[in-house]
Amino acid sequence: MPTRRTQIINALVADLETNTDVAAGNVYKRFKYLDELNDFPSITFLAGGEDRIHYGAGEKFGRMNVQIRNYVFAEDQLDAAEELSNNVELLVIDKFAGAHRDLGVQSAQVVEFRTDEGLFSPYGIGDQTVTITYEIE
Repeated sequence: MPTRRTQIINALVADLETNTDVAAGNVYKRFKYLDELNDFPSITFLAGGEDRIHYGAGEKFGRMNVQIRNYVFAEDQLDAAEELSNNVELLVIDKFAGAHRDLGVQSAQVVEFRTDEGLFSPYGIGDQTVTITYEIE
């Protein structure tokens, strides 16, 4: 059986594929660079290690940071990158904890957001740092 962390990462992939306008198969569980992609929009991410939080009385939580990178190809790439990042936050991350209580997810939140500011025009890139806190079995 996969670990709790792996189950949460798999749930994040499924939610990104079903709740955004990114096609299934264009969400990757590893960072990909712009020159590795052919289909847009695409989402790549890297889940960091797990930090443990012990509250005593056997209560333990894990916390991981997930670096999400969104790639778009559009005439107005800056707006498209911001729109996709907003959709990821509003439609996936903000609802993630409530949707996955069965996995012990306590909270999920975007703690940082930035774009490439048009540097890669006509491509757009949005970066988000997400923190997910969950119960340890």
